[in-house]
Amino acid sequence: MSTLYIVATPIGNLQDVSLRALEVLKSVDLVAAEDTRVAQKLLTAHGISSRLVSYHQHNADEKDPRLLELLQQGQSIAYVSDAGTPLLSDPGHSLVRICYQHNIPVTAIPGASAVMAAFSINPFNASRFSFEGFLPPKSAARCERLRQLQGETRAIILYESKHRLLELVSDMITVLGAQREIMLARELSKLHEQVFYASLAELGAALNDGRITLKGEFVLILKGDDGSYAQDERQQQADILFQQLKTCMSQRDAVDLAQSLFKLPRNTLKMMAAKHYLFPCLWLISTEPSALRVLEPPSRVCTDIR
Repeated sequence: MSTLYIVATPIGNLQDVSLRALEVLKSVDLVAAEDTRVAQKLLTAHGISSRLVSYHQHNADEKDPRLLELLQQGQSIAYVSDAGTPLLSDPGHSLVRICYQHNIPVTAIPGASAVMAAFSINPFNASRFSFEGFLPPKSAARCERLRQLQGETRAIILYESKHRLLELVSDMITVLGAQREIMLARELSKLHEQVFYASLAELGAALNDGRITLKGEFVLILKGDDGSYAQDERQQQADILFQQLKTCMSQRDAVDLAQSLFKLPRNTLKMMAAKHYLFPCLWLISTEPSALRVLEPPSRVCTDIR
């Protein structure tokens, strides 16, 4: 019976292919491949001589009717992408859709996936994730999408090319903050595999100073928003408020106002306010104890702006 098989192939190491995938690739009448050169390398390595045909995003409209005709004639076809599990940021959706429309069976042959390989080694204790694939190539559209994802509590998995990785990290720092945690995986399962876990700021530095090589395939996993990043931002705003109010409002009133505005713990706000309201020399206690002496606090007078 004719069937379209969606076959997962290795993401780097040619040994990471299932016995079932090899059997299907050997038995089908035709293998449709996103890149026939890559597919031929896999088939040759495992002694498979099945006929190959090119199928990618630029010729799908032309090839879909022909492949459908072959399936309707009773032939079976396997579809493989460049690497990993097809249809995840890959072509092939239109072929699958027309098979369903014409009652032709579609069967998944599971296996390697860059998404799942990276997720399996993430440090975030995350049980859920949102796969975003490649974000828009232009910075404005990319930042807009990042703003939409800002409060996402699930881990966020992204793909990016070596050509836009630095721009992506820069935009993430701008939108999400420098301290958001992230894991980058490069060349998974390959000889030069590299995994880097740090803050966005540290990742940006590592990309700029060469600790991470800008070559190969990249998967990024961004830690979901657990509320701590929003709290950090509120603390920064509260700190600015205390700096502005210290000469025209009492510490207690300033703390009351900050608590109503930013919904932060009162004890946290009191400690933050203290560094602005107590005379500065009191904060030298840890480094210069000799600086401690009894001094009058500075006067607090509101400036009347007319």
